[in-house]
Amino acid sequence: MPKVRRFPHSAVLILATLTLCACVMSTDHTDPTAEKVLPKLLAVLKDPDPPLRQVAAQSLGKIARQEAVPALTEALQDPVPSVRAQAAWALGMIGEKSAAGDHPQLASLLFDSDAAVRQAAATALGQTGATPAALERLEKRLLEPGVSSDTKRLGAAALGAMEARYSVGFLIKLLKDPDATVRRSAVAALAEIGDQQALAPISMLLLTDPDPQARIEAAFRLSKFGGTAALPALAGALKDRDANVRRLAEAGLKEADTEK
Repeated sequence: MPKVRRFPHSAVLILATLTLCACVMSTDHTDPTAEKVLPKLLAVLKDPDPPLRQVAAQSLGKIARQEAVPALTEALQDPVPSVRAQAAWALGMIGEKSAAGDHPQLASLLFDSDAAVRQAAATALGQTGATPAALERLEKRLLEPGVSSDTKRLGAAALGAMEARYSVGFLIKLLKDPDATVRRSAVAALAEIGDQQALAPISMLLLTDPDPQARIEAAFRLSKFGGTAALPALAGALKDRDANVRRLAEAGLKEADTEK
């Protein structure tokens, strides 16, 4: 009998949540239907059943209402990783309005034990942006001893996605990180930001980095944003021992020549 009593309750909740999801699939976020379902979704976000909390967070991201930010921020500390990841995604969907450029709870998820949560947090940070003060706090944490390479890689990716010009100096430091994946992510982030002071260190990485994938990233990025200042490094990379680096350097030089 206890199972029979619990099953209808769960079934009703699942049906209600699925109905709410169907209601919010519309891309018209001004539809009054979203306002009607918002309180119900916020209630489901606190349900004992983790799958229901996850679906509620997803639905709140789809309607992208700023009123959901406090509850979603609280859900970033949910004991279930999938709920934390979905809450981070939802805050990213709300975008810059979700935190006024300062979201320490979201930044903290870059250090989460779950890889999917870390990835969701990095993506969301790129969408929400950050104030210089928030960026400074994040950079200090990323440079602390014991921080994993994956966290530093995702942190660099988030900074690139938000085009954080304030963080150019920090990203240049990451070009010397012992882990090649971190160096590659820093190259990509610097290219996304497009600050000219990054050209010299990226050029140096292209000519000296021991990892071929890092050199490939540098050759590709320099050919896209480096302009004439990148030509000497691309010319030097024509002698690289890796065929892909040579190919990208040659393509970059040809593209620059056609633009003259």
